[in-house]
Amino acid sequence: MKKLTTSVLAVVLSSSFAVVSAQKVQDTATTQDIEGVVVTALGIKRDEKSLSYSAQTVKAGELNLTQNIDVKGAIAGKVAGVQINGQAGAKLGETGKLRLRGAISMLNDEDPLYVLDGVIVDPNTIDMDNLESINVLKGPNATALYGTRAQYGVVVMTLKKGSRNKVNVELNSTVNVDVIARTMKYQNEYGGGAAGEESMGVFEFDPSIHPASWAIFNGKNYVQGDNAYEDASWGAKLDGREYVPWYAWWTGSKEFGKTASYSPQPNNVRDFYDKALTMKNTISVSGGNDFFTGRVSFSNLDQNGITPYTYQKSNFLSYNGNIKFSDRLSVETMFNYAFRKVRGEMDDTYGNQTSGSFNSWFNRDLNMSKLKEYQNLKNDAGYAASWNWWGPDYYGLGGIYQKPAFWLNPYYYMDKFDDTTRKQNYSLLIAPTYKITRNLTARVAYSRTDNTGTRQYFMPSAISDQASGMQSGYMNFTNGFGIINDRRTEEIYDGRLNYAKKFDKVDLNVIVGANLTEQKRNYSSMTMDVWGKLQTLINPDVYTFSNSNVRINPTLVNNKKTYKSLYATISAGYNDIFYVDLSARNDINSAYLNSDNSFFTYSLGGSLLVHNLFEKNSTLTYFKVRAGYAKIASDLAVSATEPEYTYQASTINGNVIGYQPLRYIDPNLKPSINDNFEAGADLKFFSNRLSFSGTFYNENKNDEPIPVTAPASSGYTSIFINSGVVNRKGVELSLSGDVIKTPDFSWNTSLNFAKNKTTIKRVAEGLNAINFGSSDDYVLTNIVQVEGEEWGQIVGNGYLYDANGNKVLKEDGTYAMEIGKKFGSVLPEFTGGFFNSFTFKRFTLSASIDFQKGGKFFSLSEMWADYTGLTEKTAQNGIRENGINVSGNTVDGTAVSTNLDAQSYFHQFYGNGLIEDYIHDASYIKLREVALNYQFNPVLFSNTGIQGMSVGVFVRNPWLISVSKDNIHRVDPSELANTFGENANLPSVRSMGVNIKMNF
Repeated sequence: MKKLTTSVLAVVLSSSFAVVSAQKVQDTATTQDIEGVVVTALGIKRDEKSLSYSAQTVKAGELNLTQNIDVKGAIAGKVAGVQINGQAGAKLGETGKLRLRGAISMLNDEDPLYVLDGVIVDPNTIDMDNLESINVLKGPNATALYGTRAQYGVVVMTLKKGSRNKVNVELNSTVNVDVIARTMKYQNEYGGGAAGEESMGVFEFDPSIHPASWAIFNGKNYVQGDNAYEDASWGAKLDGREYVPWYAWWTGSKEFGKTASYSPQPNNVRDFYDKALTMKNTISVSGGNDFFTGRVSFSNLDQNGITPYTYQKSNFLSYNGNIKFSDRLSVETMFNYAFRKVRGEMDDTYGNQTSGSFNSWFNRDLNMSKLKEYQNLKNDAGYAASWNWWGPDYYGLGGIYQKPAFWLNPYYYMDKFDDTTRKQNYSLLIAPTYKITRNLTARVAYSRTDNTGTRQYFMPSAISDQASGMQSGYMNFTNGFGIINDRRTEEIYDGRLNYAKKFDKVDLNVIVGANLTEQKRNYSSMTMDVWGKLQTLINPDVYTFSNSNVRINPTLVNNKKTYKSLYATISAGYNDIFYVDLSARNDINSAYLNSDNSFFTYSLGGSLLVHNLFEKNSTLTYFKVRAGYAKIASDLAVSATEPEYTYQASTINGNVIGYQPLRYIDPNLKPSINDNFEAGADLKFFSNRLSFSGTFYNENKNDEPIPVTAPASSGYTSIFINSGVVNRKGVELSLSGDVIKTPDFSWNTSLNFAKNKTTIKRVAEGLNAINFGSSDDYVLTNIVQVEGEEWGQIVGNGYLYDANGNKVLKEDGTYAMEIGKKFGSVLPEFTGGFFNSFTFKRFTLSASIDFQKGGKFFSLSEMWADYTGLTEKTAQNGIRENGINVSGNTVDGTAVSTNLDAQSYFHQFYGNGLIEDYIHDASYIKLREVALNYQFNPVLFSNTGIQGMSVGVFVRNPWLISVSKDNIHRVDPSELANTFGENANLPSVRSMGVNIKMNF
């Protein structure tokens, strides 16, 4: 990453010099262009010059380069201090989260608030075509007006609006193809099995145990004995010999009795994933007159997933308008609706039937085209034929040995298992504004957000009949189903008065308001454990809960939470030189148990416009220094203070067994208090051609509520008390400018960089560490908050080293371990992004790069892939034939020199829980988006009604430019499914598409 730092510096310097040399070009930037207006907390528009905190706005042109449907991905790399923790593209309907300024809570790592035209919304309900801009509020100084809810920051989104005396109709159509971007680096020398060359044998037909039809295989090569069901790749050399493949044993196969070449299949995993088509069509109408301005749009998205039999279908409806009844009274309205249906299992945990097999347990000799062709093939016993079967040497035993062993054909599973999620969301706003006097305005607003989701899954007998778990076998699927409903609503009643007046040299702007917020959640879950061994439907495929052989206990959650708030903000400026900014809010939060649940939040800051102290010049156009201090109380989830009662599935005399809560809640529990000091400067040069912004912040989170161990005599396992202290500090830098600006060619660039460090200052009395709650499926690693260390330490078993830095061995030649070793923080050392847009006449080429240095992640997939002989390093340099020479000393200094066979060597890592080789540096540089657009000359459409037309091509996720050397499989650190890393990550996706826009 040293090259990365050098490149960044070079770009900064070259941009600066280029701007200086371009000064001969006339620039007509106005004062308003230079100082700007930004949308801040509660949808309040503010002059940029009056802000005492960092505010970075991204306009539509940079946001939606590639017609993305992911708000979070669109922000990535374009705002300083924002880290994307996304999800793999194959995981439809999931977009991960954003981290603003790293982490600050010991127990939570949540998304920021997302606000659309003043209404708090789910970002997954937003159509990017409708957004005019996004402003990211990153610290307490910027978010104080949101009170306790804004501890993780706020993303403020503004919709496109209609214009007076103009009607515009826009058609926007996009077609793109998604393909798998990367796979693991697999070995392609050895096939399935566990015994090397002994895995392959010559079939000897025995009429007493074999079906008569198998006489045709006598004398032919086959995978013998236990190796047939071995789902690893420690088998025989892939040398092209003829053998009997899994699909040729069954009379229902058109290739029954035939042999195939036992050869490498280097692209078999890649070949499983489809080239998936996505179509998105949008129509919008905007315009207005002196009475009304508005915009309405409708979008339809039809996306096929790269994983077979998966898809996402969405509809978006957006409306916003402003009705002007008189010079005094106007009404702002907004309605946003989204419906989404996602079909297909998106499981990325260990053992899932796609990535959980391909990257953990698979055979490198499998021909994926045959798996696809024979996905519905039955064996001669009537069961689904699988690549992973018990083999001809066990088949004659009957029973479970005629069923698949551990894995189904992945095509068969994805087709038959119906797992569908439907989400319906709407948000609305009605906000009348009345101008009482020339300087005093009143505004009342009602908003409602309603998010409803239903997941239904059905495990049919077509799958469960192939499983053997209920017959003491190894594959667990039972006939059953589940229905999960989750509805969350939020209603906000808001009223405010706004007084704005200029007194000679003093500008005064005052807002006072009150707010009542009511949140409700209604959750119900009735589910059968279809991945277990015990619960099944009595009558196959009759999906009623009364048909279950084991009683189903529902899970019901109904809660309500209210905030009663008063707030005020005052901005005063003197002579366009000095501004003072004060915001305050008081929340009464019902989530706290005691009567002392009223919490005060405030921020105080100032800004100095240095450039107005001197004579105006074209070199330094704008120079603002700013500083502020803020203190906000942190929110608390209702579930954190509600008693948690648990129930058993079994009963006594027909009565359900319940248990009392195991956590005691301190009745005097209070919110943690975040206090933050922030200072910075904003500069613009050469008539707004070059802009620079820098910010320093230092934030403490004090007395965070955490669970600590309770005495056994108390009857509880933990006590929830105020205790934790966390600090984060960092710097954010951004540079942007028009490097070249001529009538025919322009180059616009922006670069941002942020460095953050979050440190655990205190856990609790007598306790120096607490588990964050993120660990892999085998609990080989944990994320732990350790006093005195950086946030999010990955902890697990690592190598034991002697005083000279050498790995210590055990007597058998395997490695000795250090238990509970800290491998470092999951948070990066720094993050950043680089955006460029080049325009030549009517062509525009735009590209977005983001990067990060440092951070750690754990790959369970890689550990299992080594264990099962799937990876390149398990087959390099003849180690399967010659073994691995190991030499060193034991902990007491005894010399050890031995040769381990490859399987024993690689089995020790999972077998002993030795994870150090699978902890990787999360550094990366990524070209996230590239788009090329052509704007047609309007003269071509004279007298056609077409006002404008553009056509573009784009690529999304085209190039993972660089990762750390130890990240040998090039896992994309920006797409990890979990805080610790990944269990069986679904694959990254690359998209290539075409977009056409027409305006009428």
